[in-house]
Amino acid sequence: MTQNPHSFDSCFEVFLADIPEAEEIHYRIRYRVYCDELGFEDKQLFPDGLERDEWDANAVHFLVRHKFSGEWLGALRLVRPERQSFPFEEHCAPYRGLAKASYSRAVEISRLCVVKEARRFALRKHHSPIDGRPGNVSFLHDYRNLNRSIMWGLYRAATVYSARSGIDDWFILVTPALAYFVSKEGFRMRQIGDACDHRGQRTPYRLSVKHILQNPLWQQDYQQDYRLYSELAETRAVRYGGRDLRQIGVVSFVSGA
Repeated sequence: MTQNPHSFDSCFEVFLADIPEAEEIHYRIRYRVYCDELGFEDKQLFPDGLERDEWDANAVHFLVRHKFSGEWLGALRLVRPERQSFPFEEHCAPYRGLAKASYSRAVEISRLCVVKEARRFALRKHHSPIDGRPGNVSFLHDYRNLNRSIMWGLYRAATVYSARSGIDDWFILVTPALAYFVSKEGFRMRQIGDACDHRGQRTPYRLSVKHILQNPLWQQDYQQDYRLYSELAETRAVRYGGRDLRQIGVVSFVSGA
């Protein structure tokens, strides 16, 4: 079957940040979102321009890149518990205490963000290497849908990683709007606690990794899962004789917590 030249897989790719250089890109994206754009975090606490917290030591980080320009457009992290505690429990308590198995075979999804500059990727023309003709880089013609597409690409990569790592469940702390959108797409979300006030109203939910993988959304697109950033770095080093060609995306939009 011929791949749609305007699909997510044709235009974007997800990377697992498996080396420090990739993690720095992730932290810098977060800084631009949470400090510069939204003011959720105090930028004076991050003089190096890298927004980090104590949970990153137990986290796995993902990045989205636009294939044709090489620009970084989004990020997400999976957080493993620390001393039988997840980040969301700092803001709201579950209806029931979580079982030990929940801490050993679950992660929390957080720091989901997409660059505001992705707006121009829904409008600007690029030369497509797939069919050799100029075309819209996105099969989606507005920023809202492009943002959602990038989010699904990150979710897909994180789900595949979770399944391979023996992770059964996700916890997420999200706004009512994002919860509605995720559930509308057919993902089963079980509310596990009352809404809390954290950068606005947020509600904790639990999702099954197995059920996420069964969603029909993945049947036509989002099939490439993710690559290791170290593979990209090695390819770049060979191509450019080992010169450091780091490129940090510009960010100013966030979706979710």
